[in-house]
Amino acid sequence: MITTTEVGQLGDQSLLRFTLQNVHGHSIDILNRGAKILAIRVPDQHGMVENVVLAFDDLSEYQDDPHHLGATIGRVGGRIANGAFALEGMTYVLEQNEGEHHLHGGSENWANRMFTHEINDDKLVLRLDSPSGENGYPGHLSFTLTFEWTDENVLHIHYEAETTASTPFSPTNHTYFNLTGEAKTTIEQHLLRMDAPFYVPLTKDAVPTGDILPVTDTVFDFLDTRPLHEVTHASDEQLRQAGSGVDHPFLLREGGEIVLDEPISGRRLRVVTDQPGVVVYTANHLSGEFTICGRRATPYLGICFETQGLPDAINQPNFPSVVLHADEHYHKRTSFHFQMMS
Repeated sequence: MITTTEVGQLGDQSLLRFTLQNVHGHSIDILNRGAKILAIRVPDQHGMVENVVLAFDDLSEYQDDPHHLGATIGRVGGRIANGAFALEGMTYVLEQNEGEHHLHGGSENWANRMFTHEINDDKLVLRLDSPSGENGYPGHLSFTLTFEWTDENVLHIHYEAETTASTPFSPTNHTYFNLTGEAKTTIEQHLLRMDAPFYVPLTKDAVPTGDILPVTDTVFDFLDTRPLHEVTHASDEQLRQAGSGVDHPFLLREGGEIVLDEPISGRRLRVVTDQPGVVVYTANHLSGEFTICGRRATPYLGICFETQGLPDAINQPNFPSVVLHADEHYHKRTSFHFQMMS
């Protein structure tokens, strides 16, 4: 069941909240601005249903949010070095909105765009058009985003797109998860395992060096389950550059999964995707004059799993390509399975 509620105005456009509810009464909320996930309400091991993603207490905070809470990011997630790239004999210059670099599609990116919507067989379908030249990107791109919330507490996100000219394209979702429910504590006691045998080292500006290195014998090895406090306070130089925590791309094993456990609530999140990579971010820089679940935002209050192509892939020939051509139909899927720890 999907219900639609008007929750405010942005100029002459209505802010709409869509609530997708399954037969058990568990639900998710999505905003039409930025296709942002506002809530995912699932039970703990005692049956207590709580929100397990970070959300602003004041809806107006979403209008100018540097942290991109719950947002759909496009055209390209992550950084593009020096805000420029070459493609098919042309050089394209993008906005430098992160120092000398381009981040998350630019300052006026899809997180700030209003999506049109339709409801189709208990699926929420959101759409937008990105005109040629928007934020410097070539090609008119038509984007469709489908959310499906199942009776098994699985959130499927299906990304589709077509373009009139070749363009880099690597969208993602920027939801911060905290399985304690209602952000009771930080995520440092959460346990993480990832089928990610390789990671991407970064420069001091958090731009990929171009290397893809094995995680073995590094702080980035999550092939076996580890508590996150081992990385939020690690002394590794790469982690210090990220702000004493993880903010790094990983290359996933094909068919692999990400598993996040929270032992006190007993909740488990499994992330399954056909994307080649994931940027894991432990909210190292989350702070500001706003509240989440009644508490002031602090670092490590959530963790993001930004499934996508590798950042700066358009400038890195040994990374999996993120170029979408005019004769192609883009379709990628990421699923978030909410379960109990076994």
